[in-house]
Amino acid sequence: MHRLYHHHGESAAAKAAEKMGTMFSMSTMSTTSIEEIGNSTGGPKLFQLYIHKDRGLTDNLIERCQRAGFHGLCLTVDTVVAGNRERDHRTGFTTPPRLTLGSLLSFALHPEWSLNYLFRGKFKLANIIHMTEKGSNIDKSIMNYINEQFDTTMNWKDAEYCVKKWGGPFALKGVMSVEDAKKAIDIGASAIMISNHGGRQLDGSRAPFDQLAEIVDAVGDKIEIILDGGVRRGTHVLKALALGAKACSFGKAYLYALGAGGQKAIEIVLEKMKSEIKRDMILMGCKSVKELNRSKVAFRKKYK
Repeated sequence: MHRLYHHHGESAAAKAAEKMGTMFSMSTMSTTSIEEIGNSTGGPKLFQLYIHKDRGLTDNLIERCQRAGFHGLCLTVDTVVAGNRERDHRTGFTTPPRLTLGSLLSFALHPEWSLNYLFRGKFKLANIIHMTEKGSNIDKSIMNYINEQFDTTMNWKDAEYCVKKWGGPFALKGVMSVEDAKKAIDIGASAIMISNHGGRQLDGSRAPFDQLAEIVDAVGDKIEIILDGGVRRGTHVLKALALGAKACSFGKAYLYALGAGGQKAIEIVLEKMKSEIKRDMILMGCKSVKELNRSKVAFRKKYK
């Protein structure tokens, strides 16, 4: 739903990622279509899939990604129902935004955003509007959309079906245990994303970083491991790589930048991240990421 941050939406993020030489991940709930991203950017692209109750919609999304030249598919497995997102309850957040006294006040306090929202491209959930108008022409809270549209019976056979139908690089997002990491290998996934969905799903869930070492020890030589969540600085990336992750992903950091200044602001954030990684490796005495290992990370001692 990048359009809520900036009128250029996902296109701005995809173009910034391509310019900076990194991968862009696009959601099923995107406000820019699969086809538009496929046509406008040549960089590596990952599509984040949610399994809907309407399995025809799921198949449609996979097939469109194949035609549009996406390089990888990612199935999110930790959001079959919406978590109790209390801030959304409090604000009454919907897509498209619902006119209330609170939202009208916010619009008045942010005139540039409001004018862009009113007079630029119309808000829509571009990848699913052909199947449902909820969230595009009919305002709907995201929690209600998830609970109504996503398939709560999704299981490992469904994930395996998606792996085979896609036929290319495939990641499971939301893996937090060794057991599930091993099952991901069994169904043919090529990567897992250790993630707790930004802490917005299961209250009290451990941080993904705390699960990383155990999962790497169990399956790190059999599948690519991506750390997702809590990544804000170059040092966070280096710690994850040192413990055995192959890559990191982040969302909020670049979305805040998108809201502040569009594509250019995202490029600045990515450049800062790149500079931090390089500078901090020099300060650590590492000439290559291959030199990042567990000897570079010290944990606090636990006292009884």
